[in-house]
Amino acid sequence: GIDVSSYQKNIDYAKVKAAGIDIVYIKSSEGRTHKDAYFEKNYENAKKNKLKVGFYHFVRARTREQAIQEAVFFSSVISGKLPDCRLAMDFEIFGNLTHEEINEISKVFLNKVQEITKKEMVIYSNTYTARTIFSQELADNYPLWVAQYGVETPGNNGKWNNWIGFQYSDEGIIQGINGYVVKDKFTQEI
Repeated sequence: GIDVSSYQKNIDYAKVKAAGIDIVYIKSSEGRTHKDAYFEKNYENAKKNKLKVGFYHFVRARTREQAIQEAVFFSSVISGKLPDCRLAMDFEIFGNLTHEEINEISKVFLNKVQEITKKEMVIYSNTYTARTIFSQELADNYPLWVAQYGVETPGNNGKWNNWIGFQYSDEGIIQGINGYVVKDKFTQEI
């Protein structure tokens, strides 16, 4: 699989499918107001070419209230779309938030999105954050899509014993995409 955003611009999904890609995770939104400029086009063209699709939201929240607002915004952006995979929370820029605040914002966001969409969620994280920041409670309730480059399989993910997504390269070359694309391996649980 791959994950894409406006960074890749126009993608030829027929060539992507022919290159052996089965799943594409599409950035839908970020923060409380930013919808990815290529979200609609990526969704329509990936579906048209019979690729399985998932959506991810880049979290910018700094409070519980902002987490709720972002969950509502993400849910509204993907409303009416038919994802084949779990919805993903991408929360990786923490500023001066404490571990407790990061975990509370994550929990509020994940719970609210599930409440609105009735869809299951996955947490996207690098191995360091999975090991040292995200809580056991989150690990017990949400599977992991882990990012670690330059390895055959991810290292110790702390509270998670396994992963359902493994982002292994940010320098993938795939027919139909100009420049680099992020490459992933996914299990059936995604």
